[in-house]
Formats: sequence, structure tokens, C-alpha cells
Amino acid sequence: MGLASDPGRARSRNEDASLAVQFMLAQHGQAPLPLGLFIVADGMGGHVEGQQASALAVRLVARYILNQVHLPLLSDEDGAVARAPINEVLESGIRIAHEALLRRLPTAGTTMTMALTLGDGLYIAHIGDSRAYLGERGHLHCLTRDHSMAARLLEMGQTTPDDATLQRNILYKALGQGSRVDPDILYHDLDPGQYVLLCCDGLWAQVSDADISAIVEAAPTPGIACRNLVTLANESGGEDNTTVIIAARGWPLPAQ
Repeated sequence: MGLASDPGRARSRNEDASLAVQFMLAQHGQAPLPLGLFIVADGMGGHVEGQQASALAVRLVARYILNQVHLPLLSDEDGAVARAPINEVLESGIRIAHEALLRRLPTAGTTMTMALTLGDGLYIAHIGDSRAYLGERGHLHCLTRDHSMAARLLEMGQTTPDDATLQRNILYKALGQGSRVDPDILYHDLDPGQYVLLCCDGLWAQVSDADISAIVEAAPTPGIACRNLVTLANESGGEDNTTVIIAARGWPLPAQ
């Protein structure tokens, strides 16, 4: 697991917030169960309020998910622990953060992309234009769809990629924006040799998917991969804050 974050070359503050928690649970003679929670949030609304919005959202969502999903696995009660479906837990966590932002920081907002791993299951909750990727050696696939006007116009064939960059920072979905929140909830199998990469637009807008994949595959550890990606984003302009998280099922990545 690795995490790196940097304000970039054009900003004096870092409005991103992030969290990465990963552990293994082995009990009752069963095989170890890998568990993880990873979140990237990119704040909006001015430097100070953007920082506050992303930090508050990450804290609230992480606390809720850990209480609802991870801590019940540590219960001393015999038998299986009943819990709500994962999709409902993720949606509830997002909603709690959204409502808190509306009350406490009404002029701010934040993106949020979250990955929850339970064994070989990968759950994604996403709102805004931060991204989640699923990769393996020789392949990198973006799992999320940007909730930006640029992406929407491109999907509808009403603009060109060059013109779309002018509207890339206009989001039609974000935490703390609008009266209700409707995140995308996704599920994918997570196989040995694959990795999950979360990042804000400070990375993907500066570094191509091909370069992201090459840097990850060349790195001796996920942590070094994250630092190298941030370095390349800065060398490519560093116009925004850059945050990246990588969580892998085994490292180095096996050959195809």
C-alpha cells in the first residue's frame, strides 16, 4: 500500500485529503482476510474551505465505514455478525458527509472516490472527478466516470477533447453541492496480481494512463510508485494538488 500527496507547483496549499487503511484478519483457522479502506477527496470552495471540506468528508466517511464494516468483524460475539449490505453502508457514509458539509461549510464542496476491499471483493463509491483505476501488469482500466461538464459533453458528442478542457473543472456532482447526493456505487472482483489506484485530477490531467501504468509497474513498492507519480505530475506542470493511493494484492506485480 502507498499514499502520496503534494500541493504541486502552482498552489500554495493542498486542498486534498486522503486516507488509507489496510490490514489482515485471520481467525478460527480460516485463511487470512485482506481488508482495506482507501479514500481520496479533492476540496473545492477556496483554499481554506476546500481544505476543511475534504478533511471533514474523509473523517466522517471513514469513521462511519470503519464502524459499520470493519469493527463488527472484531466483535467478540459468537457467530456471524449481521450488517447492512455494503452498497447501503457506502451510500449512507457519503450522505452523512454531504449533509454535514451543507450545514457546516455551505459554500464549499469536495469530490470523493472511495475503495473498500473485503477479501477478493472491491467496492467503489464515487462522486466528482477524482478517479479509481483497476490495474495489472500491462493493463490499466478506469472504473469511474467523471461527473464534470466536460465529460458529459464528450459523452453526448457536443464538444471536442480540446474544447472540453475549458470546462473540466465544472462539476455537476460533488459532496456539499445541491440538496441531495447520488454517488456511483460499483463492484469488481479483485484478483491476485491486480492493484487499485485512486487519484485526484492533479494526476490524471497531467499524466497519461500509459505513463501511470509504466511508473507503477517499474516501482519496487507501491509507496515508491505513488511518490514517482506525484513527481511526474509536478514535472508535467504541477498545476494542481496531486494525491494518489495504490493498494495491491501482492508486489511486485506478476508478469503476464
